[in-house]
Amino acid sequence: MKSINPTTFLSICFLLSTLSIFGQKSYPVQCHYTISIPDPESHTYHVKMEVTGWTEDELTLHLPNWMPGYYQMMDYYKGVKNFKVLSEQSVDDTQPATWILTNVQGKTITLSYDVHTDRKFVANSYVDNDRAYIVPVNSFLYIDGKPRVSIELTIEKSNDWSDIATGLQLIFENDKQAVFTSDDLDFFLDAPLLMGNLTKLSNFNIDDISHRFWGFNMGKFDENKLIGDLHAIVKEATELIGHIPYKEYTFIGIGPGRGGIEHLNSTTVSFEGSQLDSRNNYIQMVDFLSHEYFHHYNVKRIRPFELGPFDYQNGSKTTQLWISEGLTSYYASLMVKRAGVSTTDEFLKGISEVITQFENGPGKRYQSLIESSFETWHEGPFGKSGQDPNKSISYYVKGPIVGLLMDFGIRQATNNEKSLDDVMRVLYHKYYLGLDRGFTDAEFREVCTAISGVTLTELFQYVYTAKPLDYDTFLGYAGLQIIKSEVNGDEKPTTMYSVVPIENPTADQKAILNSWLGEN
Repeated sequence: MKSINPTTFLSICFLLSTLSIFGQKSYPVQCHYTISIPDPESHTYHVKMEVTGWTEDELTLHLPNWMPGYYQMMDYYKGVKNFKVLSEQSVDDTQPATWILTNVQGKTITLSYDVHTDRKFVANSYVDNDRAYIVPVNSFLYIDGKPRVSIELTIEKSNDWSDIATGLQLIFENDKQAVFTSDDLDFFLDAPLLMGNLTKLSNFNIDDISHRFWGFNMGKFDENKLIGDLHAIVKEATELIGHIPYKEYTFIGIGPGRGGIEHLNSTTVSFEGSQLDSRNNYIQMVDFLSHEYFHHYNVKRIRPFELGPFDYQNGSKTTQLWISEGLTSYYASLMVKRAGVSTTDEFLKGISEVITQFENGPGKRYQSLIESSFETWHEGPFGKSGQDPNKSISYYVKGPIVGLLMDFGIRQATNNEKSLDDVMRVLYHKYYLGLDRGFTDAEFREVCTAISGVTLTELFQYVYTAKPLDYDTFLGYAGLQIIKSEVNGDEKPTTMYSVVPIENPTADQKAILNSWLGEN
């Protein structure tokens, strides 16, 4: 028996005990990644990958082509530079985003490469002298077929940066490095990291679970107000679903810009304090944060069947993004209102603006919600990059409107005893917690029918066809109505749609409205 160096022995014991403490599983195949940033000014970071425990003669590695949550091909492999195999294997790199190594059976496989970054965007890594935003799908090769592996990631701290914000499980940290671990590839690839000297807002707890907000270049704003409002919004969301699936949640502000991406126990958002400089801008920002937070329920766990396990090479296409994104947008604003952060007038104004945007778009006559969901991979999430943008819509826009009408339709059919809230709870508890899978299109409709007790035929026509929406009937259930007005714009007149309460609503209408707004 070969003797073991005492230091090595202690390191192995530390790793095994740490994995046990944190509930991580150990698999025969081990992937160890190391990220270093020797020259941040070059906008490049260095990745080293080591694979052990592989028992076959050939090993195929891929770099993902897209990020779940952003349904467009990103071609991350184009940023990979200086790929080298540091062990004794040969490599075939003739296929995009693919590296095939041979003569690897039972050997340690070590390789390295650089990733060049040139775009400040939430779905791309970006490195400069001030911070490093590392997107895993932009950074880490994975084994073809996605076998179960034990993953360890070491981040070498650079540039006197002291902080790392991520949803990954930390097992060791000092001034020079931090080590994270995972036994689930999808979780690992879903957990971006932000390194720098970060601003840390006050944590808040819900059911003894910590929520934190760390960010880069956040600027000046009323931190206590934002954290207090986020606390109220998150509490509303967790009470709606009735379960919190994570041990800690992190809002990660990556700096000025646009966009946010949801993750299982974190979200990365473009954020700066100047975006809170007016009441209108403040409401838009908390709506945005509410949207990204609610996604950890709706799409990460309440998800279409196709969205997990992911096809990182070809994309995971589904016709149900109107649920994942549209209903999330609907609930984002609703949570803000129910939490008391926005007023009823502000909430209805936001709904009015979405209806105005949808009704003035020519694509409403041509494309359905399920078509918009499926075609996003080449049309773009807002339906404006296809061959004929005048014949497409955005599920971000029509989706929440249909969610609103569906909510009122269910409330009316059940004498206000059930609502879309019940649909979301059933989807979460039955398919995620109970069956550990997503739902199909038919199953979503079955749940809606079971909750409402009726078929909701007309409402689902709004999903599958371009049929005009009957606002008068469904808004009327809650004592609301549409007021139209014409505004002469620079190019053509625009019809403005305003959602307002009717005069003298019935007791039933008042009951639905108050229950919907959370004012019972």
